[in-house]
This record gives sequence, C-alpha cells and structure tokens, in this order.
Amino acid sequence: MNTIALVRVSTQLQSEGTGLEFQSQKIKQYSELNDFNLLKTISDVASGGLETRDGIEELKGDIENGGVDCVLIWNVSRCFRSMVHFSKFYEYLKQHNVELISVSEGIRSSRKEGEMLFGIMSSIAGYEKDLIKERMVSGRITKVMNGERAYGKKIYGYTPDYKIDNDEARVVKYIFKKVNSLKNKDYPKYKRTKHLLKLLKQNGYTYNGNEFKNYNIRDILKQKFYTGVLEYSDITTQHNYQTLISKRLFNQVQD
Repeated sequence: MNTIALVRVSTQLQSEGTGLEFQSQKIKQYSELNDFNLLKTISDVASGGLETRDGIEELKGDIENGGVDCVLIWNVSRCFRSMVHFSKFYEYLKQHNVELISVSEGIRSSRKEGEMLFGIMSSIAGYEKDLIKERMVSGRITKVMNGERAYGKKIYGYTPDYKIDNDEARVVKYIFKKVNSLKNKDYPKYKRTKHLLKLLKQNGYTYNGNEFKNYNIRDILKQKFYTGVLEYSDITTQHNYQTLISKRLFNQVQD
C-alpha cells in the first residue's frame, strides 16, 4: 500500500530536536512492520491551528496526482491542534478514498471502529466550530452594546478604524445635500440619480477610486451609521463615533 507520512511540530526549535525525528522513526517502523510502501515523509513546521500549511498542501498535491493509498500520522492531537481543521482534512481524505492511520492511537479509518472514532472527532469539531461562532457573536454583541462597530466592510466616509476620512466625508455630505435639493424640486428618483452621477463625475468624486454607480449612491443614502445609529442583527443602538449626517437630513432624502 503506497503511503505518505505527515509529521508536525509547531516551532522551528522543536524541529531541530527530537519531535520530527521521533515521529518519523515510529511511523517508519510501523510501515515496515505492516509492509507499507512508505513513499516519503512530509515534515510540517507550523502551528497546528493553521488550516493552510505547506506540508498539507504538498500532501494534497501528491494525493491528487494519484498513487497514494494511505496517510500515516503519529496522532491526531500532535498533527492537528484544531479539531475543525482535522475534520476538514479527514473529509478530504475520504473524498479521495485515502485511508488515514493514527499510529500511536492505533486508529485506522478503513476499520469500523476507526471510522467511528474519527467520526466522533469530527463531531467534536462541529461542536468546537459552533462554540467559536457563539463566542464571536457574543463578543460582537458586547461591542455593539458598548457602541463599537467590530464587523462588516469599511464604510465610505470613514477610515477602517472608523475615524472621519475627510475626502470621502465631503462627498457623502455633498450627496445627501444634493439629493435633498433635487428631491425638493420634484425630480423623479431615476432622474435624481442620473443627474447626481453626472455631477459627481464632473467634480471628480470617486468611490474607492472608481466612478460612482447608482448602487453606491443607494448604499450611502441608506447608511444609518452616518447619523450615529449602529445596527447588528436585531439590535439598534447609538455608536461612539463622529457622525456625518443629521438624522433630519437623513430622513428627508429617504423615499
């Protein structure tokens, strides 16, 4: 059976010690004892929490080139510190009909008990993923309730850390005032947008370096953050950042 070994340590210092050597020797002995054809041993010096690692990417390349029947690791916790990443790797091997063997734990995915144990580990991974998500949501809610924005893409008019971007802020204020002026003249909505796009181009105003599109204007006019409002899920509160537009003006331009 054509086999590749995957061994891992988390730091360069460990790689110079006994970690990789110990794992490699034990796996080699296991291969000889079971008459496996050990094609090579891939050494990974990386945090076990990383999903993308050079060693794993090399291994995937070998698998996709064909001729790999089995992957040997010393044990799951040594090779993967995150059960989420182990679960993804295990599913990848199953999709490519490659057996996984944890040498020190005596677990083989080709056997019923091994499939069950690896399945339990994958279930733990699902729980871990849900727990991480729950903590992230909880952290976001706490920040929102404290008036902080810690999610979502950059808002035009602000820097990435939510300070006023003077150049963009000038454009935001121009758009609101101009739309309000055109609305007072009873311009239909499509004409207001068309005329505004023309004015923005004439003034050299751009949206992230590109010409304004009608959906850029729409998104700006609907952005309550400019008025001091912070929204997340079903939570609406006031944020702690500088505002750009008064609530009165904001409400006046809404259709």
